[in-house]
Amino acid sequence: MSHPPILPASQGVEAIRERFPDLLRDESNLTGEGVERVYLPETAEEVASVVGEAARLGIPLSVSGARTGITGGAVPVGTRWVLSLQRLNRFLGADRDPGTGAPFVRAEAGLSLAELEERVRELGPMEGREWVYPVDPTEWSASVGGTVATNASGSRSYHFGPTGAWVRALRIVLADGRLVELRRGEAPVVEREVRWPEGFGDRVLRVPDLPIPSAKCVAGYGLEPGGDLLDLFIGAEGTLGVVVEAELQLAPLPRHILSLFCFLPQGSDGLEFVQRLKNEPALSPLAIEFLDAACLDLLREERASGRGDHIPDFPATAGEAIYLELPFEDDLEMERGIGVLEEALGWVGASLEDTWAGDEEGERARMRHLRHSVPEAVNARITRRKREVPGLHKVGTDLAVPDRSAAELYRIYRERRSTGGVESVLFGHAAENHLHLNFLPRSPEELARAKAIHLELAREAVRLGGSVTAEHGIGRIKRELVEIQYGPAGVEELRRVKDFLDPQGILNPGVLLPDLPEGPDLPGRPG
Repeated sequence: MSHPPILPASQGVEAIRERFPDLLRDESNLTGEGVERVYLPETAEEVASVVGEAARLGIPLSVSGARTGITGGAVPVGTRWVLSLQRLNRFLGADRDPGTGAPFVRAEAGLSLAELEERVRELGPMEGREWVYPVDPTEWSASVGGTVATNASGSRSYHFGPTGAWVRALRIVLADGRLVELRRGEAPVVEREVRWPEGFGDRVLRVPDLPIPSAKCVAGYGLEPGGDLLDLFIGAEGTLGVVVEAELQLAPLPRHILSLFCFLPQGSDGLEFVQRLKNEPALSPLAIEFLDAACLDLLREERASGRGDHIPDFPATAGEAIYLELPFEDDLEMERGIGVLEEALGWVGASLEDTWAGDEEGERARMRHLRHSVPEAVNARITRRKREVPGLHKVGTDLAVPDRSAAELYRIYRERRSTGGVESVLFGHAAENHLHLNFLPRSPEELARAKAIHLELAREAVRLGGSVTAEHGIGRIKRELVEIQYGPAGVEELRRVKDFLDPQGILNPGVLLPDLPEGPDLPGRPG
């Protein structure tokens, strides 16, 4: 195997701490130490060169993208090298599928979703329709490679699905430094085995035998019976290979999108209202987002303190709130849909008069800003408390369950919140029964209590057929959740896949998989 000469690196722990402090942390607030080299490749071949050198020397490295994750997956803890993909940020063009005629784009891993959206918009209408890349996580500064590595989703994944549903092909640097391209359909799973295509070597991987949750899940490796080898690398958090380019399918944008913030009266059951909306055949929501009463109270307190002047106004009497995006193809369809919505609102004692509606992008952006003001306010409150009690941080769930279990999980949430004695808010992607319960502790004792409740709730979600992480992944700080999801035998199945692709443990060690027990001569690990 040959690679281009290893590119120059910035070296020295002190120099890197001064020149590249951002590469030592991500949005989780976890910080890495002891990094001796930072590589900033500008081509896929340079990435292969760095990984190949790390493999030759047996030196683990951390892979860094836009660092918008909240689980510490990009933070160099226990690694001496950082491989940053931020300069691998070119838009590589668009084309059409020869069979379907549907457009797709190709981009390097470091390109931001905001830049990708802009380049797609520049393509203009095709066949009388606007086209979009439909994956919409909250953070638009996230990179293409990062969203592939975490199988990112967002508010519209109820309608469009997560990132993996839109990936046609990937260019990947394997753990030994080989640069390969993998296209969907080239290596399907057959009888629980997948045979590797040309360039990967003559090898066969047995599909992990795992209990698969029936809810949205991004814990572990996504290779299942009936699946495709490409899915193994989507959501693997950079532990099996380094994604350097992605080919992404576009989706036609509905002709009309009506956005609505429905403000429900005090004492109404917003989550039961959500289930009613999901069962209405005249409505096919792109998104259904939920804010509970504690969320609205938090926003009111921010506004009253003068710290929340940027938060859009909303009714003082609102008890809970539902944000909707409803697609329609024509005015008649929209009229019928609004009638159905009005009837559903009446069922919970609300009306269209209590609803903020708009169909322009600027208005939609203001509504989304109101929705996302909640996690911003949570983070701001925790930051203020940390000044008094260093070491505090929020504790947030990322659990999801199937429809049949939604009411039971919400009942458990209410019970644990009422008995736990820790301030909390509940919000998120109600369409997929995927809500974030954020605890805001005031003391180390409350922090410990919140962490214990989180683990208890994770076990309950799995018991109900759900998942411990539905969109944020495992990273470094949620590794104990993997065993809750799959059990000890399942963890070993995942480790077998890691060892198959990365026997030296070069790529992102300490990410996704729990720590190995102490002891010599562990299989698949360097001595």
